[in-house]
Amino acid sequence: MKMSDQLRERVFKAVYNKQEVADFKGNPLIEALPPILSPEEAYEKLSYYPPYDQNEIYLPTHIRYHTIPRINRFFQPVMQHLDLEQRFSRLLRHGYVSRVPQTAEFKKGLIDSRDIRSTASSITLMGFSGIGKTSAIERVLSLYPQVILHEYPLSLIQIVWLKLNCPHDGSLKSLCLDFFLKVDQLLDTNYYEKFGNRRNSISSMITRMGQIARLHCIGAIIIDEIQHLLATRDNNSEKMMNFFVTLVNEIGVPVMMIGTMRAKSVLQQDFRQARRGSGQGDMVWQQMQKDDDWDLLIESLWEYQWLKNRVELTKELNEILYEESQGIIDIAIKLFALAQGRAIETGKEIITPELIKRIAKEDLKLVQPMLKALRTGRLADLERYQDIMPMDIEEYLVMRESKLDLRATIQKKKDIQAQKRQNKNDEGIAIIMKTLTSIGVSADKAEK
Repeated sequence: MKMSDQLRERVFKAVYNKQEVADFKGNPLIEALPPILSPEEAYEKLSYYPPYDQNEIYLPTHIRYHTIPRINRFFQPVMQHLDLEQRFSRLLRHGYVSRVPQTAEFKKGLIDSRDIRSTASSITLMGFSGIGKTSAIERVLSLYPQVILHEYPLSLIQIVWLKLNCPHDGSLKSLCLDFFLKVDQLLDTNYYEKFGNRRNSISSMITRMGQIARLHCIGAIIIDEIQHLLATRDNNSEKMMNFFVTLVNEIGVPVMMIGTMRAKSVLQQDFRQARRGSGQGDMVWQQMQKDDDWDLLIESLWEYQWLKNRVELTKELNEILYEESQGIIDIAIKLFALAQGRAIETGKEIITPELIKRIAKEDLKLVQPMLKALRTGRLADLERYQDIMPMDIEEYLVMRESKLDLRATIQKKKDIQAQKRQNKNDEGIAIIMKTLTSIGVSADKAEK
């Protein structure tokens, strides 16, 4: 395909790395990938600590509010993240083993892939809402260039990964359209216009998706929010799962599916064929345990304080944060951020165990049933609350900030009114004193 100058600037030009694994040697699609990471290297690359300047605590209140949402970008890897990175690395590379662009088999597969033996497999990742599934996979994907340009001896554009969200209505057609749109955004193509119109049937769209996936050597397709399949009617759930099986077994593209625990029934029943011989296994992420992983995460997070009365992390604060979040990372981070917002709002400028408890009770009401179910361990109750999420930090802080600004504005107006009254009184006194002194009363007596 002809490349525009803007596309050429966006893509990563292939640099081929020597491979140690025999299966990977001589395959430019694998050789162009970044080197395989050790757990130590993965830890360093996955970590993200937003910039922090202690001088920001001296900023005016209304400006300091805008520093707190930075915590949202904080990412501290723990063991399950390193496990995910290694599994995705294997999924991606082994999916390319049967796809070697310079071979006759590959070129034949561009037309008809039914006779090509697929080495692709799949991973399923299930977990509680807010446990960090999406954040984790996005950090893992950031380790890879999304688009690689091969110029010599090949001439092709490789899409390393493509992440799609399962449509809210579980519609296979919507997923196909999203696929065309995402590829167009990456490559400046017009697949959406060509294949996404109403005249094209779903089966026709699926065929086109397969052709595009083979043509652009898509390394892996990640489908997030797979629990939306539960909302489908007319066997759409079964149709979509069959499509994923086709992607893996016939087209040869590895698939990773991510969803809450509500998706368990769909994934375990309908996706079994695609997981056959996977070797990657299913991943189930539940709440963090109160162990070294948790302590490491909270100790790193605790550095991000924008309060004038900075408090050190104590055992009590650590335990309160765990108790009120039940090891759900997203809730723990939000509690920490919201507590700072409330501390600034009240003017106390300090985080206390009592403040964290109050924030959990007052501002995280929606998730209290889920947290209660986690405390009691009643699995039947947990199933009901898998999609409940706490509020957005930024929206909350904007709401609280506006209240704070309004309170300050009202107070300022009251102060001005009081000053006017005082000035008026002073003017009256001055007139009386002037009158008294004009008739011979001394200034001291006149003041009294």
